[in-house]
Amino acid sequence: MKRAASIFFAGLFALLCASALSPLRAHANAEEFSTFDVEHQEEDDESALDHLLTRQPREWRHEWERAPLAFRTSQGCLTSGEWFELNDLKLETALGAQARFGLAFQQRHDNTQSWDDLALRFRFPIRAGRVTFDFHPSYDKARQDFALAWDTGSDTAAFYLSARFMIEDMLNNLWAWRQTRVGGKSEPYLRHPYLPELLLISRHDRWRLEAGGRYLTPSTKQVVGYTAYTPPREQTLWGVFGWGAFETQVLGFQTEARTVNQQATSTDQPTDFSSADHHDFRRQWLVEGTVSRPLGPRWSALARYLYQSRTQLYGAPDGPGRFDALDRIVQIELGRAFDEHWRLRGGLLYDRVAFARQGVTPWTSEAREKESRAYVTLQGRFGRVSVEGTEGIELDHEPYEVVWHHDKGFLKLQSTF
Repeated sequence: MKRAASIFFAGLFALLCASALSPLRAHANAEEFSTFDVEHQEEDDESALDHLLTRQPREWRHEWERAPLAFRTSQGCLTSGEWFELNDLKLETALGAQARFGLAFQQRHDNTQSWDDLALRFRFPIRAGRVTFDFHPSYDKARQDFALAWDTGSDTAAFYLSARFMIEDMLNNLWAWRQTRVGGKSEPYLRHPYLPELLLISRHDRWRLEAGGRYLTPSTKQVVGYTAYTPPREQTLWGVFGWGAFETQVLGFQTEARTVNQQATSTDQPTDFSSADHHDFRRQWLVEGTVSRPLGPRWSALARYLYQSRTQLYGAPDGPGRFDALDRIVQIELGRAFDEHWRLRGGLLYDRVAFARQGVTPWTSEAREKESRAYVTLQGRFGRVSVEGTEGIELDHEPYEVVWHHDKGFLKLQSTF
């Protein structure tokens, strides 16, 4: 018992250290940061609960990591007119006796980010690990990205380490004879962006540690004015994204602690300083703890607590303004497996909400102190395809008219080929 407890607290300490260092140790692209928004989530007053219910089931992770050909998607209702769209596709085949060719496509469109990323990967084994060359094509050639990566250990090995260095918008004013097609309007970089990232995974029978991050170096771009009569503008962007998770088994319980931190800063100012710089800083971070335990051969129970903070600062001329929000979510869930293909889960979510504004901000919030929801999830397996559907039922009185009840649906699918 003492040994299990010491492993748990040592792992938790390692996780917290990784979380603190991840912004400094910083695969996606610059659009992950340029489209990142915090206050936009207030367009849906239940956004924190929605994001929690769009997560992929943890029991599907093992199959995803081992499969060289796989697809997964998580979709759901965000608002009456908007939809979550989170897609992930990976393919890999032989390029030679030992070399491999891979394709990865990631897509995210929700109220926090909106971007698509296609990566063509050429992997070559070396004495210590593998070297990978990435090409991220784009219709606008100036926005094409290139990356060099090194990793050691397979995707399912006990130890996996990956380091990647991406050159963002490589053909925009960097090693290019021309930045745009003839007659086009160029947007040259005065300070070019790069995106280094690091990922570490340690897998074992009774515990798992994962930590990583990416760092978008500060960049400055000169762009044409919004109209033919306005001066050129200088736009800047910088961002970090770090995460960590530790899982272990203690006294028959499966425990997990995780943390995520993402932040970005951007400006947009005319070169003649005729207006302010539209300073926009946003940060979102969370810490989370989960405990689950089987209750006999078919039943299981889960409890989770999540603490999330969001901050966004606006400069002139739109501001000055500031938005702050807290979400403190408690989740309780009970599940039953009918056989190896079907599983039913039901639970409750309660979010204690707090938010405040100073000055001028572009969004509004529904007056609320809490959000509570019941949900039912059915999970099935059809050959190599796993499907999970969730129906969420609002338990609070809504300020707008609904029929019978206010519900939200979510669908997750994963398949290997």
